[in-house]
Amino acid sequence: MEEKLLLGISGSPRKGRNTDRALEAALQEAEAVPGIKTRILYLRDYPHIHDCIGCYACCGESAHRDGGIHACPTFSNDDMEKIYPDLAACAGLILASPVYFGTVSALMKRFMDRTEGLLRYGQSKYQYALQHKIGGGIAVGGNRNAGEEWTIQTMHYFFLIHDMVVTGSGGMPTPGCYIGGGATTWPNDKKKQSAVEDDALGLQSCRNLGRNIAETVMRMG
Repeated sequence: MEEKLLLGISGSPRKGRNTDRALEAALQEAEAVPGIKTRILYLRDYPHIHDCIGCYACCGESAHRDGGIHACPTFSNDDMEKIYPDLAACAGLILASPVYFGTVSALMKRFMDRTEGLLRYGQSKYQYALQHKIGGGIAVGGNRNAGEEWTIQTMHYFFLIHDMVVTGSGGMPTPGCYIGGGATTWPNDKKKQSAVEDDALGLQSCRNLGRNIAETVMRMG
């Protein structure tokens, strides 16, 4: 059986902290599904990613340059060039972000914006790179009701704009958060590196999400 790649992307600027741990828990659960392999990209390891400037070069003739190998011809030498191939190769995608002012982190938003060239009107070889793939979101907040669901819904908008199939974390006992992996560091100090590991309900929702996405990937072949 050919293995399917489930890609996780962390938008946390803090190495080994709570968002990373929630994502790692989800992918560890996903790997229990036969036929699934996983990989994690930490956006903080890609410091040279420019903001999208809305020039739409990705949708025009310049996207055909060099045989169409650049999803973003304007910034064809920055770190997104290292990420686009994994997005094209994956069968499923989990985005994970800390909750910052009720939504995704700046790292995650910058990444999202730079996938414009993967949409239906992109003109490079990465056009439709995420279409029909499986997506799910994880958010970690400082309180139980601190914007986790809205942060996940922001990720859902991203998936749907890319014509992806969105999965949640329900369907198993005690989902914790129906629409994705929703975890909190409360009541611990937010600076505690492993605070999220005390949130059994939240971590279970992350594990449920990982398994749901993996099983959906395999079911859809």
